Amino acid sequence: MKITNMATGALGSVLAETFLEDKNDQIENIYYISTKMSYKPKLISDKIQFVTIESTQDLIEALKEIFATKKIDIIIHSSAVGDYAGKYVIRAEELVNEIWETIQNSQTPEEITKERLLKIFENPKHVCNNNTKISSYEPHLMTMLQLTPKVIGQIKQMAPNVTLVGFKLLDGVSKDELYQVASKLREKNEADFIVANDLSKIGHGKHWAMILNKNGILTECNTKKEIAISLESFLF
Repeated sequence: MKITNMATGALGSVLAETFLEDKNDQIENIYYISTKMSYKPKLISDKIQFVTIESTQDLIEALKEIFATKKIDIIIHSSAVGDYAGKYVIRAEELVNEIWETIQNSQTPEEITKERLLKIFENPKHVCNNNTKISSYEPHLMTMLQLTPKVIGQIKQMAPNVTLVGFKLLDGVSKDELYQVASKLREKNEADFIVANDLSKIGHGKHWAMILNKNGILTECNTKKEIAISLESFLF
């Protein structure tokens, strides 16, 4: 069991395949970073180098290594990076005991502050050991999540001259709201292009998206293939 998102990596594989089919003579290498279970390009090419990761930190480290050793012109950051990762697992009884002991050992009521109690939640003393199996009969098991680093925000810091394509996914929002959110993402992270998706318009062979840059919406697409071809026209 694990905490993850449901993204398959299908769009990334279509992008790589399309670029290699149409622009093979202009491509030296594609570094395809993905998890073990995600989709991979079906097109066989010695220009694809696969980099397997498991976590957000793995992705950051992989990018650092690639930027440090290779000349990269374009980054297409289509990875659906999880916003949260597990921090610890704890039995509720242990957490309650620690809070209760803190209260009992306090000399005055003023010592019991919200900040002090929050610190217990952030770093309790008795978390479950990650190296041992947790009993399936634990009645009150709790998991604390923590924010993961925003990868897109680090890319231009690592490689200021790279052309960056970012992605934004919302669900069931208006086109204007999606555009506004995607534009803010582009500005904040110095992305050159953003592919803005709506989850409610993805599925059954369809994948609606709009591609935008600093000048506004460049085009709208209805399938993964159309997204790939449109990006190809802007990048090559």
